[in-house]
Amino acid sequence: MFIVVAVGMATLIVIFLLKPEKPVFSFQSIRMDWYELDTYSGSVLFVSSVLTLTLNAQNPNKVGLRYSPSRLSVYHEGLPIGAIRVPGFFQPAHSNNVSVRTRVLFHCVNLSQIVAGKDIIEMNILGDVRAQLWVFHMTLLRMKVALDCDIDIDYKELALKDEVEAKRVVQNHHFASFPTNSKFIFRKCALALYA
Repeated sequence: MFIVVAVGMATLIVIFLLKPEKPVFSFQSIRMDWYELDTYSGSVLFVSSVLTLTLNAQNPNKVGLRYSPSRLSVYHEGLPIGAIRVPGFFQPAHSNNVSVRTRVLFHCVNLSQIVAGKDIIEMNILGDVRAQLWVFHMTLLRMKVALDCDIDIDYKELALKDEVEAKRVVQNHHFASFPTNSKFIFRKCALALYA
């Protein structure tokens, strides 16, 4: 009982002194590295692809944050359609420009169903990332960061905007990078910290 109380008191002291804030993650770019298209019954289109998603990580805290490798899930209308592999990385204290390159994997996704009669593709990214507070090369506190991100892509506008570039790069079997600050990509992310 004494150990539990001591750990609880130490945690409260750390929180009171350090006043931790939520780390900030934003999307920088999306690049398609590989894709394969398959058709079924001549009209249903399935796509498998591998994308590189580059994130910018910001840490407003007085301590560093070290993240373990993680796997996030990508959903469309509640159904899993892909996975994101996030490598382990470190955010120094008060850092603003740590780039994190993740891999997004889609396997045999029914593209015809996702885009049928819609101008906007809606996706949801969910998952937990294990993190550690890092002070003077020592782990101070272990916690989890719960990520819930809604992504809306206006793919028709994006396709029209980049039609010439897309035609050129499709012949090379990969797509150019699309900056995610584009007005055709909308996102809303929520982060929650818990021990």
